[in-house]
Amino acid sequence: MTSFHNQLEWIEKNFKEIKDSDEVSLELKYATNDNFMHTNVYGGFDRCFVAPVAYEMFMRACDELKKKHPTLKFLVWDALRPRSIQAQFYKHLEGTPFQNYVAPPHPGSLHNFGMAMDLTLREKDGDYLDMGTGFDDFRDLAQPKLEQQFLKSGELTMLQFNNRMVLRALMENQGFKVLEHEWWHFNALPKDQVHGKFLILE
Repeated sequence: MTSFHNQLEWIEKNFKEIKDSDEVSLELKYATNDNFMHTNVYGGFDRCFVAPVAYEMFMRACDELKKKHPTLKFLVWDALRPRSIQAQFYKHLEGTPFQNYVAPPHPGSLHNFGMAMDLTLREKDGDYLDMGTGFDDFRDLAQPKLEQQFLKSGELTMLQFNNRMVLRALMENQGFKVLEHEWWHFNALPKDQVHGKFLILE
């Protein structure tokens, strides 16, 4: 059993649940085999939680989405994640060229505090918006900091870039910040404002 199952009552008391709605779909990748670990690391737990401050920010992003892009909805891939699973991720990539894609379990990823969200956008009638790469793609093409380079080379199209900008504006207008090497990852607060100050899910 994961920490999700073992600490569900505590999680429900201290975090806020994001549910399917007109503005949100859930497709929690680590509750499936479709992820870089190629296994269901969440043990079938497919509910989505975030810290209360991140929840309020995301609800404002949903309001903006509804007003500005009524044909779209957010598709959430991951949010609150136990530190015990973070350790599994880190061990899996340790010593590989992709080690920097996963935060070490100490002091922890912002996901472990419910302060990070992995998400994209999709049309309400089905299709994902084309962002140039999928989720947990460790290629340089996924990195926001390199987008101008890939636009010039043609490896990132203007449509893909503009789709990323729509997602980024919706989140960053509410205070989230995109991670410089993952277009899908948004932090609610900076690490130095989270570590040691908010609850962590072990």
